[in-house]
Amino acid sequence: MKLIMNGDDFGITRGVNAAMIDCFSKGYLSSTSMMVNMPAAKEASELMKAYPKLSVGIHLNLTVGKPLTDCPSLVKADGTFNKNMLKDSSMVDVKEMECELRAQMERFIALTGQKPTHINSHHGIEQIRGAEAIVCQLSREYDLPVRRFFTLPSGNHPDVDYVIPEAKMLFDFNSFATPEKVIELFSKEDLESDRIYEYACHPGYVDYEILQISSLTTGRVYDAHVFMSEKIGQWIQDHQIELVGYEALTKK
Repeated sequence: MKLIMNGDDFGITRGVNAAMIDCFSKGYLSSTSMMVNMPAAKEASELMKAYPKLSVGIHLNLTVGKPLTDCPSLVKADGTFNKNMLKDSSMVDVKEMECELRAQMERFIALTGQKPTHINSHHGIEQIRGAEAIVCQLSREYDLPVRRFFTLPSGNHPDVDYVIPEAKMLFDFNSFATPEKVIELFSKEDLESDRIYEYACHPGYVDYEILQISSLTTGRVYDAHVFMSEKIGQWIQDHQIELVGYEALTKK
């Protein structure tokens, strides 16, 4: 089995950036995805240059922080993204949304000097009316694979040119991730297959900034522990799991 061990939210805060680099340099993280509109994105881009073997995609975001463009239909009165769009997107101007997501793609390239390795989304923004089609279009234009959409539980999307890996995530918000829980996500058949899977979570260290903008705080520390766990390392070794980035994905 080939496995992408991906950490979301690179660039959201300095504490998250620090944990991501620790998980890569001291643990088993093989991929991450950057939020380019957040305050620590520039630092994240500098860390990319210091760790060039780290595979970095883009974490398209319409729910946290301020946009890069003028998009009044996507924001609250304070100028930050309106997360309620995930529940009710009737007010969303799709052209404004497309402009913002394109700006985020170009911001990634401007910060890093390269394309992202893949596309995924913060809070599953493809649930917003019109967003799924925009992400598919960006995937084709930039020739990038994407993570399986929340709107597509299984199978490959007809408008994405790459084979989409099966994503394994822990969504039990009443308890924290542990190495044992992660290992249980993968069946004997998974481990013996030649397919590419992805385990995705949110490693980070709790800093003041993350307390101000995210409900996911302590859980990030548990996720970081998973990525640096000796038990995970032994599991990878015992089952001859090959850690890869999204660069390993092939076209259909």
